Amino acid sequence: MKPSKNLLFTFDYELFLGRKSGSVEKCMLAPTRQLIGLFERYGITAALFFVDTTYLLKLKEAAKEHPAAKVDFEFIQQQLQELIRKGHLIYPHIHPHWQDATYDAFTNNWSLPSLTYYRFHALQTKEREAVFDASISLLNDIISPVSAYYKIDGYRAGGWCIQPFSDFYPCFKKHGIVYDFSVLPGMKNLSTAQYYDFQVAPSKVYQFETDICQEVEAGSFTEVPISVVPVSSAIEFANKLLLKFLWKTGNRSVGDGSGVVAQVEEKSESIKNRNEMVSIELLTRVKLKVYQNFLRQNTLMHFISHPKMLSAHNFACLELFLKHATKDYEVRTNFRELVKHD
Repeated sequence: MKPSKNLLFTFDYELFLGRKSGSVEKCMLAPTRQLIGLFERYGITAALFFVDTTYLLKLKEAAKEHPAAKVDFEFIQQQLQELIRKGHLIYPHIHPHWQDATYDAFTNNWSLPSLTYYRFHALQTKEREAVFDASISLLNDIISPVSAYYKIDGYRAGGWCIQPFSDFYPCFKKHGIVYDFSVLPGMKNLSTAQYYDFQVAPSKVYQFETDICQEVEAGSFTEVPISVVPVSSAIEFANKLLLKFLWKTGNRSVGDGSGVVAQVEEKSESIKNRNEMVSIELLTRVKLKVYQNFLRQNTLMHFISHPKMLSAHNFACLELFLKHATKDYEVRTNFRELVKHD
């Protein structure tokens, strides 16, 4: 009998969050279609897509006046419903700084130059409640025509900014959110956009109550942390050379926008020492063995990825990884089974 492995694929389903959002087709629809096809070939179900609901709320409003925005909203809605039909999961993912976004109807692009409201913490209490309520309501409206009994009980914070958890606690309680997927164990990033410190968070599935980094037996909430993998200096050097080659030959991410530019105030030693999150967009031929070894040594491997960041090279490496994983292991992909067993 093959050994069992828990393999979770989670995605932040969103546009770019800087001065140019990029197109819905290239950043969201096309790469997600490719992911769906690849997952079907290897029997991967229950992938989690954390939907930028704050963008969808803004898009829905723009759709009242702009035909291109209306088309974008309809295509996104159709794809999310397809994901549900195919056994995948969708949950909210809130980036509050969409409230300052401006829409260019001529290019059908958005601009988000301000970082004032990047963190959920920047909102007032009533604003937090309102945006969370609206996010849950919007997803329920999208999901209900295809799944009457679907339960929205998971969440990932925009930019991993889940601290202080007291900002989220009442919203989680109100809407029955019990699973969080925001923590990068050992990581810390304080910048003009992001603010998180997970240096003391457990590197395992755990329960918590008011402090997301503190394990509490029988806590109300469960954290399913993102996997972090060590990358040696030799691997990092070889990877930089490969990335330069891929860039020059046009093998780049499919997304056509620009990301957030923030001034970093402090990073964790884990980042300085080249520990990094497990992610499809960071997976290259140079790192393939590193990822395979991580899976061999651990019972859980939790990927966090962004469809907008994926390249043809990333997809090819993901397929090689899946071939190896499904050949050598009994792969479990439903996070609920993971939580039940742990």
